[in-house]
Amino acid sequence: MALTQVRCPDCNGLNVVKYGKQPNGEQRYSCQDPRCERTIFLLNYRNQPTVASPSARTRIIELALDGADAMEISETLGLPEEEVIRVFQQLSRLTAPPVGVRSRNRRAATKIAAG
Repeated sequence: MALTQVRCPDCNGLNVVKYGKQPNGEQRYSCQDPRCERTIFLLNYRNQPTVASPSARTRIIELALDGADAMEISETLGLPEEEVIRVFQQLSRLTAPPVGVRSRNRRAATKIAAG
């Protein structure tokens, strides 16, 4: 069994201990050097693509309008399916219901109209 020395990515120190695991099973570490500002880190940190970029949101909308579902879009763009669904939910809050669609709560709609 080969042992690997784990160094802190900030201070490059060896005073590092295991500090639990991520939900995906990846090991977390904690730097114990009091001068180091970093406390917890991952050994093989990978940036996850995010939907925060406007270009990713635009691409999600384009693919959805072409008929792709959330799973197809996530596979195409390499994004987590949950992120694609989150964009769908955000968009649904911003768009008005189609013309001719009745409100689920007629009394509330009537009160507002009479208001």
